[in-house]
Amino acid sequence: MEVQDVVFKIEEVEPGENIVTEPDSDGISENQTVPIATTEKPEMDGKSTAEPESSNQEEQENSENGSGDKNLDPYAYLKRPEFSSENFKIEIMNLPKYYGAGHLKKFLQKQEINANKMKLMKGYVFASFRSESERDIAMEKLKGVTYKGNTLDVKLAKPMQDPLIKKRKAEAEADPERQKKAKKELKGEPIPIAEQITRKTVPFAGKTYSEQLTLKHQDMMTVLKKLTKEVRNAHQQAGHFIQKKKVAHGAICELAEIIPSPVSEKYRNKCEFTVGVNPETDELTLGFRVSTYKEGSYAVGPVSHLAFISDAMREIVGVFEAHFRASGRKPYNPEDHSGFWRQVLVRTNLAGEVLAVVQVHPQNLSVEELESVKNDLKKVAEANKVVSLYFEAVGPKKPGEDPPLEHVMGSTHLVEKLCGLEFSISPLAFFQVNTLAAEVLFNKIAEIAEIDSNTNILDVCCGTGTIGLSLAKKCRRVYGVELVESAVEDAKKNAEKNGITNCVFIAGKAEDEVNNLLDTMKKIDAEEGIEGSKIVAILDPPRAGLHRKCCQLLRSAERIERLIYISCNAQAAMKSFIDLCRAQSNAYAGIPFIPVKAMAVDLFPDTPHCEFILVLERYRPT
Repeated sequence: MEVQDVVFKIEEVEPGENIVTEPDSDGISENQTVPIATTEKPEMDGKSTAEPESSNQEEQENSENGSGDKNLDPYAYLKRPEFSSENFKIEIMNLPKYYGAGHLKKFLQKQEINANKMKLMKGYVFASFRSESERDIAMEKLKGVTYKGNTLDVKLAKPMQDPLIKKRKAEAEADPERQKKAKKELKGEPIPIAEQITRKTVPFAGKTYSEQLTLKHQDMMTVLKKLTKEVRNAHQQAGHFIQKKKVAHGAICELAEIIPSPVSEKYRNKCEFTVGVNPETDELTLGFRVSTYKEGSYAVGPVSHLAFISDAMREIVGVFEAHFRASGRKPYNPEDHSGFWRQVLVRTNLAGEVLAVVQVHPQNLSVEELESVKNDLKKVAEANKVVSLYFEAVGPKKPGEDPPLEHVMGSTHLVEKLCGLEFSISPLAFFQVNTLAAEVLFNKIAEIAEIDSNTNILDVCCGTGTIGLSLAKKCRRVYGVELVESAVEDAKKNAEKNGITNCVFIAGKAEDEVNNLLDTMKKIDAEEGIEGSKIVAILDPPRAGLHRKCCQLLRSAERIERLIYISCNAQAAMKSFIDLCRAQSNAYAGIPFIPVKAMAVDLFPDTPHCEFILVLERYRPT
């Protein structure tokens, strides 16, 4: 296959970057609730501009205390040629006590203000822009504007300090005697980096599997007890009913024993590996970071000792690591943005096949030089049973550009078998990381959903359609909605590949499309002369939970009698659980739901995590 011209993926230069395929944690989307940060508010010292505090006086002080190295300037990243919206940041003050991130974003858009990024703090908001002129226009428009009864105030904000440099500077300025004393207090030998990686990624690795399951069950019971209290506060009319359940089960509903994973080793089918330097060997290493940049480190440690990595994944990591070392090119350095190799995303299937995405920083390499890099990668991949290879060049960010991955060789998807079906998985699509345990999870969902040939399934956040398609033969129809368009295309192709014709998948936000799907469901039933078909909603949203509007729509849909909520972080999904159960009001119409059953399936052995399943039904006390 002929390799196409290089495609660049762009990034914004920020302090403390940690390149992953997930959204920037500092960004605010309409689907998020307001995260209240506790970071100390920076003072402006009466200045009319937001220049960093690295003044001549500070440089003199640094020189006197021995910390005047240029590498200790926490604002040095702002002077690089790459774009950073930290250069064009404002602080919006005097906000109301209660407001939503999505609502604030829409309010700003009505004022024709489009922030590049927003960060909500306690009592104020940072908004960053793409240029000085956009920033100044926004400031002018916001002065004196009323939002929810509050007159807003605005001023220039200082850029964020580079957290790694800030930490180094603090250490350099610390009292030498105190540092000496702290070193003396350290006991034992330094922890080997392989052990640090183990503790960070698989903290339960030293425990027996039965001990792990016991701890996870205890965690789920803690969550369920908290939910009991929260639902009782949010739906006081159901207090007596909830109390009876609490006496019987210790919580609002019964918690079944946690279902173990069929495999406890070599189970993980997807990992993202960082290219960096192992501080013990000073060699280029493809592995996991010891900690985050914001915690003051970008060191990378080996992964070959980790039990959850499959043989195929372990082998290809070693192959790419050897190739990167032999290339003579250095790993990317997030501190000064030098270096070339960045990270490798690896997917494997039960057959041992590999899909890989190699990410680099193109630096100043020509198109021809990058073509040579890709051709070398292609040879390595073909010689080592990689069935699909992608290339991603992530360089300095330019506004409005976000090209896709570049397919270099092999098939475009990885194929996996699950529940008797074949699924095509694109590089960045969501797919459960433990295939065999996912099959157990889906079979359990089929059991507790209580579906039959007269049941329509509303599959919210359906991804590539794995859950809905695994249930399709047992129900009337599946109606799925997913935000990621490529995942929806995968879902449609997966249905076609498996000869399944009773599924409808659409792309869009769940909060915008649920009503459309319910209308489509009603229309098709009417055309086919079907009346009274029941609806079971299966909810498998991202970690943060469902959008508030989606919870409201599910409650208002009278035909939905049963919900199956799946969460990999029950604590983070707590607000969604409560919104589905809170007392009826103008904002939350429809009969509230109430938890009737809870259980968990362990998809992540050697870690504290598991998949929590909550079954909810309409609250109809007898």
